[in-house]
Amino acid sequence: MATAILIAILIFVILAFALEWMPIDQVALVCLGLLLIFNLITPQEAIAGFSNPAVITVMMMFIVSEGLVKSGLLTAVAHRITGYAGNSRWTASTFVLTLAGVMSAFINNTAAMSLFMPVSIHLAKHYKFSPSKILLPLSYASILGGTCTLIGTSTNLLVSAMAEEMGYGAFSMFELASLGLILFGVGMVYTLTVSMRLLPPRASIEGLMDKYHLSAFLTELRVPEDSKMVGRTVFQEHISERFRLTVLEILRGSEKIAQDLRNTRIRPEDILIVRASMEDIVSFKTQYGLLLLPEIKLKESDLNDESNILAEVQLSPVATLEGSSLKDIDFRRRFGCFVLALNRTGEMIHDKVAMIPLKRWDTLLVFGPRARVEALSESDDFVSLEEKDFRLGLSKRWWIGALIVVAVVGMATLTEWSILKAALVGAVAMVMTRCLRMQEAYKSINWTVIFLIAAILPLGTAMQNTGLAAHIGTGLAGFAAFLGNSFGEGLGPWFALALIYLATTVLTEIMSNNTTVVLMAPIAVSVALGLQVNPHTFLMAVTFAGSAAFLTPMGYNTNAMCYGPGAYRFMDYIKSGIGLKVLFWILSTVLIPVIWKF
Repeated sequence: MATAILIAILIFVILAFALEWMPIDQVALVCLGLLLIFNLITPQEAIAGFSNPAVITVMMMFIVSEGLVKSGLLTAVAHRITGYAGNSRWTASTFVLTLAGVMSAFINNTAAMSLFMPVSIHLAKHYKFSPSKILLPLSYASILGGTCTLIGTSTNLLVSAMAEEMGYGAFSMFELASLGLILFGVGMVYTLTVSMRLLPPRASIEGLMDKYHLSAFLTELRVPEDSKMVGRTVFQEHISERFRLTVLEILRGSEKIAQDLRNTRIRPEDILIVRASMEDIVSFKTQYGLLLLPEIKLKESDLNDESNILAEVQLSPVATLEGSSLKDIDFRRRFGCFVLALNRTGEMIHDKVAMIPLKRWDTLLVFGPRARVEALSESDDFVSLEEKDFRLGLSKRWWIGALIVVAVVGMATLTEWSILKAALVGAVAMVMTRCLRMQEAYKSINWTVIFLIAAILPLGTAMQNTGLAAHIGTGLAGFAAFLGNSFGEGLGPWFALALIYLATTVLTEIMSNNTTVVLMAPIAVSVALGLQVNPHTFLMAVTFAGSAAFLTPMGYNTNAMCYGPGAYRFMDYIKSGIGLKVLFWILSTVLIPVIWKF
C-alpha cells in the first residue's frame, strides 16, 4: 500500500513540474507534506533536508558567489577579454562563451548567466547578428562549466552529499573535472559549430520597439489651443483609468518632460507621447480634440536621450515580486518608470500589462528617467539586460572577494577541510571584510533552490523506506543483465549505466535537476548493487546526466533566462540541443566506467 501511495505522489510531482501547476519550491513542499500525511517518512526525516550538508553548502556558496559578483571583477574581466576579439564575430563569441563556462565552474550558474547576457546582447549588436544566435549557447556554456567542479552547480553538491550519506564517499573538489573538461571541450565545439548555426535569428537587433512590436501602440498627439486638455493634468482627467492609456512623455518645444507627469499642466502645442491600443488612442483623441501625427514615425531615438531611456529588465531569481501584478506593487510610483510591454517565454504582451501576475524570468520593457531605470538593476528584483560601464562597477575591495573565492577552493582541495567548512568560512569572510553587507548576504540566497532541495530530499528517503528504489533498481539490473547476455558477456553494467543516464537526462528536462537526482540516486545505487558493481560509478552518471539539460526552457534556470530575450520558441531548444544531448549520452556511457571503474 505504501509503495502505491508513493508512486501516486511521484506521478503528481512529475506532472506538477512538467505542467507548471505551481512554483517548483511549492511542489516540493506539497510533496513533503504528502509524505508526512501518509507516514512514508518520520518528522525527523522530513526536516533532515534543512540540515543536510549540501543545502547549507549551496546556501553559503550563494553568498560567496555574490561577494565576487559585487566586486565587479568578473564584469571587468569579461569586457577586457572580449575586447581582444577584434573584428571576428566567431572569435568574440568563443571568448564570451568560454569565459562564461570557466566562471560557472566556480560561481552560481545563474549569476554567471546574469553577468554575461548583457555582454552577449551588446556583442550581437556590435557584430550585427541576432542575440538568438548566442544567448542559448551562453546557457549551454554555463551548464557545461558547472559540471567541472564540485561547487559548479547545486546538483553536484547534492549527489555528493547523498553519496556520503549512503556510505560511498563524498566527491572531491576537482573529481568531476576528469570527465567534465572533456564534455566542456566537446560541448563548446558543438555549440560554436552546430548549435549557433541551427538557431534562427529570431531576436531583432534593430531596436527594442521593433522587438516588442510597439509601433502600433506608441504614437504622438498634438494639443491644439481649443483642446479640453489645456490647463488640465493627466491625473485630474483620470486618463489612465478612462482610456487605458499611458502618457509617457510631454514634448514642449525642445524640452522633454517625463517626471511628475501627473501634476504637469498641459499647454497648447504640447505633444503627448502615449502608449495604448489604437482603439483607445482614437477615443482619447476624439474626446479631447487632439491631433494625431500619423505622418511622423515614432523612433526609439525619440524616447532615448540624456534624461530618459528605453530598456529591458528581467525578473531576477530572488525577486519578491513573483505572483504580484504591476498594479499590486504600484510599479509606477515605486520605481518611477513605465512598463510598456512584457515578454513571457517569447509571447509579447501589450494589453492590460499592469493586471498580469509576474512570473520568474519575465522580461519587461521599461521607459522612464535614466537614473530610475538604471536603479531597477540595482534592486534585488530585477536583472538588467543593458550593458553597463564596467569601470563604474569595480569595487576598491575587488581583490578581497577574489582572494576569498581562491581560498575557499584551495582549502577544500588542498587540505582536509570539507567543502561545507570552506564555504561557511568563506561566506563569513565576505561579510566580515565588507565585501557584502549582511542584508546583501541574506538577499543573495536563492531561497527557491534552498527550499526545493531541502523539501525534496525526503523523497529519496521515502523511496528507500518503502523499498521502491530497490524494486526499480532490481528490475533495471535484471533488464540490463539480459541485454548484456544478449549482446556480449560483461556488457550488463554498461547497458545499465546507459539506462540510468538516459532516464536521468530525460527527467531533468521536465523536472528540476535537483529533484531528478534525488529521485534517481537511490535507484542508481540499487542497480549497481544488483549487478554487484561500484555504486560510485552509477552516482557519477546521475551527476552528469542531471546537468545535461539542453532540450527545454524549464530544464535548467539558465535555459529559462534566455527564452524571452532570445525570442526563442520551444522547438529551437529541441533542434539546437538534441545533438548535444545524444553526444553526451554516448560519451558519458563510454567514459564514466573508464574513469570510475565498475
